[in-house]
Amino acid sequence: MAFDGFFIFHLIKELNQNLVKARLEKIYQNDEFSFVFVFYLRGERKHLMIYLSPNRFGIHLSKHQTQNQASSQFLNTLKKNLEGAILENVTQYETDRVITLNFTVYDFIDGPVAKQLVFEAMGKHSNLLLIKDKVIIDTLKKMFFEEGRQLLPQASFEYFPTDKKSFLSIDYEKIHSPKDLVENYMGVSPFLARYLFENQVQLEAIICKPTRDLTSKRDYVFDIFESTHEKKYYDSISEMMDDQKEEKKISFLSHQLFIDKQIKKYEKKRVQYEQMLTDTEEKLKQKTYGDFIYQSGYDLNEKRSSLEFEGEIVPLDPTKTLNENAQEFFKQYQKGKRGILHIELQMKQNDDLIDLFNDFQGFLSFATTDSLKDLEKDLTPYGYKAVKTKVVHNKKHVSKPNVLRIQDEDIIYTIGKNNLQNEYITHELAKKDDYWFHVKNAPGAHVIVNRSKLDEPILRKACMLAAYFSSQRESSSIPVDYTLVKNIKKIPGLPGYKVSIKNQQTMYIDIDMDKISSYLKKV
Repeated sequence: MAFDGFFIFHLIKELNQNLVKARLEKIYQNDEFSFVFVFYLRGERKHLMIYLSPNRFGIHLSKHQTQNQASSQFLNTLKKNLEGAILENVTQYETDRVITLNFTVYDFIDGPVAKQLVFEAMGKHSNLLLIKDKVIIDTLKKMFFEEGRQLLPQASFEYFPTDKKSFLSIDYEKIHSPKDLVENYMGVSPFLARYLFENQVQLEAIICKPTRDLTSKRDYVFDIFESTHEKKYYDSISEMMDDQKEEKKISFLSHQLFIDKQIKKYEKKRVQYEQMLTDTEEKLKQKTYGDFIYQSGYDLNEKRSSLEFEGEIVPLDPTKTLNENAQEFFKQYQKGKRGILHIELQMKQNDDLIDLFNDFQGFLSFATTDSLKDLEKDLTPYGYKAVKTKVVHNKKHVSKPNVLRIQDEDIIYTIGKNNLQNEYITHELAKKDDYWFHVKNAPGAHVIVNRSKLDEPILRKACMLAAYFSSQRESSSIPVDYTLVKNIKKIPGLPGYKVSIKNQQTMYIDIDMDKISSYLKKV
């Protein structure tokens, strides 16, 4: 399902038709990523689901009753601030993937008070924020940055900054590819962009017709799918979203919180190192002061409390001679030189750890139950504590990473979805004359093809798989590097798993979800 701005544009119309002026009776939390809001309107109760899992995020009316009831501080804040409130309307921020539930809370002292519940449907960055007077009361995912947008209680609320335009008026004369639509118009997904580019239509002219493509197992708000595919149509978007088989839920929260915490820690340390470097560089000036003393012509046995150097008053130790002060300046200069080398080394190691955890964050975005265990092994040396499960040890059997294999006749595409699996398939499974694929300059899977020569279909399929199993999955024209395995070398001395490559070529690829679905059927 492409839960993009146009999907939300129609979903909001549906929510307003069903929920305007409804009273919010109860709020439940199913698990760390999903909430249920029970509304009462004209003798009928309606359940609004909001879920924020990295793999599945959205909002819709549901006929399913909640069974599990989790608890959290954020849930307590929502209940305290919103239960009993009247939902005035549901709005979309411009045409972006941001939905706002606008409430009126009737306070005994203050009277009617406006509060907003903002759902940012941004994939793994999805968040839920409670707002009053443009100030954050609380947020599900709290994030602090040195500069820019803060997601913390009492911080001013700001929408994601963007220079994109509304998709309600598209100037096709300036559009030369689907990528232009994605990059210039807010809320247009690559999935929708391909349709718009081929048909050159304005979005407001498209009639909402919720459709499930049973062949590719994808949903959208109108029939955007191939005419030859088997399909199912729905009366409402919520009905379509509600008619999804409940898959076994994978909890990513502990992994995400640990990775976020580590990134913040190392980014904070980087700021500290930068300040230490600035302070240490000041010591390099000490040599100039020492040279000045010896070149000044003053009696070196004389004692002074300061000297004037190029309009600057340089303080001295009045208990020491000028010669002793000069030697102290040289000593501080040498100490500064050694300190800079040490700090720069520490900064490099710290930056390597930031890169490593950004990689982990990328791997988490497309993790599955099987690959999550291997990712946990990568995280454990850095302090992550996985939930303990009972394991039967067999000394004769050493478990190997559970990699993904797709077989197409005699061609095998082997995919690693984290550092552990990537290293295993590249340096243990692969032969030197096999081909290696990886998204360019971003976290992603290594894809190995057991071929020393490539034709166009194999090349495009491998590139698409590498693009799909990467942090660039939602982009268009994704660059993918490929070369022979013998050109891949592990870089020693770096945390995690990094490689250097040579003789690589680059292909730009768009992800075709129909093809991806057909590929994954062969797993």
